[in-house]
Amino acid sequence: MTNLEERTLALAGVIQASLCVQSLARHGELDVADFNALMQSVLILDAASTASVYGGVNGVRRGLTSLADGLLVSPKADSLEVLRYAMSLLHLQRQLLTDEQKFKQFAQQIENLSGYSKDDLPAKCSTIYQDFISVMRPQIIVNGEEEFLQRPEVPVQIRTLLLSGIRSAVLWQQKGGGRFSLVWQRTRMQNAARTLLAGGSVH
Repeated sequence: MTNLEERTLALAGVIQASLCVQSLARHGELDVADFNALMQSVLILDAASTASVYGGVNGVRRGLTSLADGLLVSPKADSLEVLRYAMSLLHLQRQLLTDEQKFKQFAQQIENLSGYSKDDLPAKCSTIYQDFISVMRPQIIVNGEEEFLQRPEVPVQIRTLLLSGIRSAVLWQQKGGGRFSLVWQRTRMQNAARTLLAGGSVH
C-alpha cells in the first residue's frame, strides 16, 4: 500500500468519525459497524498497516465514500459541518502533540483501554476525551437536536467518536499528512479513495 493510500485511509477515519457525530447528533442514528470499527481503532497502537487499524478498508468505507464523492474537492452545503468537525480534530491533534507531558499522559490512558471490556469502552473513551481534549481550545461544539443530545448514551458515544477522530488524526500525521496535503493533494486523495473502494491499488 502506498503512502498516499495510507494517508487517505487515515483521513477517512477522521471523516467517518465526523460523519457519525453529525448523524448521531442530528438524527439520533448510529451505524453500529462504523462505530465499532472506529472505537476499536483507538486500541490499535502498533498495527502492521494503516488498514489493519480499522479492521480492513471496509472499516472506514463510509469515510472513503465521502472523500470519493468530493468532500474535499467540492463539498456540498450539508457537508460543511462534517468538514468543520474534521478540521477541528486535525487541529486539536496537532495541539495535543505540542505538549509532550500531556501527550505522554494521554498515551498512557489510551494504552490502559486494552484492559476494558467492549461494553465499558465507550464510557472510558468518553472520560479520556473529557480529560484531555475537551479542555483544549477551541472546543468542538456539536450541533444537533436536543431530543437526541439529551439521551444519556449519546454524549458518551459522541465523545468516543471524537476520540477515535483524534486517533485517526495522529495516524494521518504519522503518514505525512498536513495542511499541504489537504490543499494540494485533494484530487489525488479523492482518486485514491475511489480506487481503495474498488479494491484496487494506487500508483
